[in-house]
Amino acid sequence: MRYLSLRAFRKHLASAAPDHLCRCYLAAIPDDYERGAAIRDVLSYFPGRPRMSFNGTEAACRDLSEALSSPSLFGGDPVVVLDEAEKMGKKELAALAELAMAPLYGYLVCGARTKGVLGAAFEKAGVVFDLSEEKPWEKEKRLAEQIADQAQSLGKRLASDAGPLLFERIGPDPALLDSEIEKLACFVGTRPTIERSDVFRVSALSRASALWQIAEGIVWEGEIPPPGDSPFHGLVPALRSQLQIGLKISELSASGTPRSEWSGHLPKVWPKLLDKRIGQVAKLGSRYFQHGLDLLFQIEILSRTGSSSEEALLDLFRMSLYHARLGFVNFDSARQGQIEAKRSDRRGPAPSGQSEEEDRFGEVTASQNSQNLTARGIHHAR
Repeated sequence: MRYLSLRAFRKHLASAAPDHLCRCYLAAIPDDYERGAAIRDVLSYFPGRPRMSFNGTEAACRDLSEALSSPSLFGGDPVVVLDEAEKMGKKELAALAELAMAPLYGYLVCGARTKGVLGAAFEKAGVVFDLSEEKPWEKEKRLAEQIADQAQSLGKRLASDAGPLLFERIGPDPALLDSEIEKLACFVGTRPTIERSDVFRVSALSRASALWQIAEGIVWEGEIPPPGDSPFHGLVPALRSQLQIGLKISELSASGTPRSEWSGHLPKVWPKLLDKRIGQVAKLGSRYFQHGLDLLFQIEILSRTGSSSEEALLDLFRMSLYHARLGFVNFDSARQGQIEAKRSDRRGPAPSGQSEEEDRFGEVTASQNSQNLTARGIHHAR
C-alpha cells in the first residue's frame, strides 16, 4: 500500500490501530524533519513496546533481523526503527527488502530519502508513505493542507489569504511552517482565525525567500532594489537560476519541443508561473538571458580578484542588465525580420558605423559591456 499525503497516511494509521497495523512501514521522504515526523506518527501507535533504533550508516541487515526476532521480557512484539536506510550498501538493501517480505515477528519502521529497491518490497508487504518524487508545486499544495490541519488542531482557522502569504515569507520549509503556525496560534489568543495581517506582524521574511524574490524582480521585472539589500554570494546563485530558466525556455521554444513536455525540463517552475515566463521570454529573447549570464560570470571573476567591492559589483550587474532589458530585443520576433529585410535591400556599403551596429548588435554590445564592466568595476573599487 502506498500513500502520497500525510493526511491519508495518518488516516490509515488511525483506522488500522491497534489490531491491524502493518508489520513494516517505509517513510520515503527527502526532508529530514518530515521523515522524522512520519516515523514518530507510526511509533505513537506502539506505546510501551520495546524499541531498538538503528541508522543506515552503521546498521547491518543481520542486526535488524536479530532485533526483530528477539522477544522482550516485558512482553509485546519488538519495534525496530531504521533511519537513513538509503546509506546502506547495495547487498544490505537487497537483504533488507527480502526481510520486509518475510513473515516478521516484530514491527519494522524504516525511513529513507529515496525509495530505491525498498519501495516495491515495502509496498507489497506493508505500507509506504512516499514523498520522494513530489514536484515543487505538489509539495506546496500538500504543505498548505498540512498547515491548515495543524491550525485546526490548535483550535484555529487559517484564513484563505494567510496561507499563501506564509509561503511567500517563509518558503516551503516544513519545520519553519510548523513553528510559525504555533507562534501564530499563540499570537491571535482567543480569536478563532489566523488572518493575513497576523502573518505580516509575526512571520519575518526568510533569507532564502527574500533572495529568491529579489532575483526574480531583477531578472524578470527589471526592478532595481536599493543597494545593500542583499548579500553578494547569496544573491548570485539565485540570479543565475532565474537567467538559466529564461534561457532554457527560449531553447525549448526554438527547438519546437511540445509544450506538454516543458514541465519535465523545468521541474521547479509551477505550471501557472511557466505560462507567465513563456510570455516574458518571448518579449525579452534569448540574448537577454545569455547576456545576463555573461555579466554574472564577469562580476564573479572580479569579486575573486578583490579589485571591486561586492556591493559595487551588484550595482553594476543590476544597472547593466536593466539597460540590456531596455536595449535588447527578441531577434526571433518581428524585429529580426525587419533587420533581415534591411540587409537584403542594401546595394552598397552602409554609412560608417551603422552596419556594424545593426548586423552585430549583440556582439558589439557584449564586447562594449565587457570592457565597461571591467573598467567600471575597477572604478568602483577606487
